[in-house]
Amino acid sequence: MMAVNKQSNITPLNAKSANQLNLEERKMRYHQVVHLRRRVVLVAVMVIVTIFAMVNYHTQYVKYEAASQSLETAKSNLDKANKTNANLKQEVKDLGDNSYLEKLIREKYMYSKDGEVVFNLPGE
Repeated sequence: MMAVNKQSNITPLNAKSANQLNLEERKMRYHQVVHLRRRVVLVAVMVIVTIFAMVNYHTQYVKYEAASQSLETAKSNLDKANKTNANLKQEVKDLGDNSYLEKLIREKYMYSKDGEVVFNLPGE
């Protein structure tokens, strides 16, 4: 913007031109103040929007991290359940086999086959 030099030793010849210059100076100063005010308001709005966006982003990030942690826990629980399920299915399948049942009963309840001698060894 163009600055007006104000010199105190020059006096205008007529009051009308002095008032005109004074009016133009006041208009220019008014426009400068208005533009400055607009810039300040714009910067303030931008700062508020930025802060709001950052807070919102942080909140969503915390929720995302919690959901990710929950998902990882659920996946590990699912893997454990799948392993347990596979073991139990194999055990059910084995329990249908007579030779496995005989072996299990001999080990658990110390039964023996006809003509078989069982020795109890120390440490077993």
